[in-house]
Amino acid sequence: MTQFLSEDWFAEATATLAALPPAGDASAVLQYAVTGGPDGKVTCHAVIEGGVVTGVASGKADSPDVVATLAFDEAFAVLTGEHSADASFMRGAVKIEGDHVAWLLDLRDVREAAFAALAPISST
Repeated sequence: MTQFLSEDWFAEATATLAALPPAGDASAVLQYAVTGGPDGKVTCHAVIEGGVVTGVASGKADSPDVVATLAFDEAFAVLTGEHSADASFMRGAVKIEGDHVAWLLDLRDVREAAFAALAPISST
């Protein structure tokens, strides 16, 4: 297991996600701002093309379709399945800017598949 959101985690996450089959056919660029972690605020992004996460990296995306902001503990709880992304959004623990429909509906299958694949490689 690798520390969640560390540089090693991004490398392992990229390889893990590349091995997944398509989960739907949605395409989008997601950016995450994760606050309050061991390394402070971490900004990262994921590129999804045709239901496949084709890239995940630290840093901002050039033109994200969706920007999600959440605390480190919440991000880890969503990733590991302790909280659902939808419930976290409904409680206000995840703030979304941009295409809400993409986040809530279009990308749900991709998010769930990606989080399920990443949970076993992640530690706090």
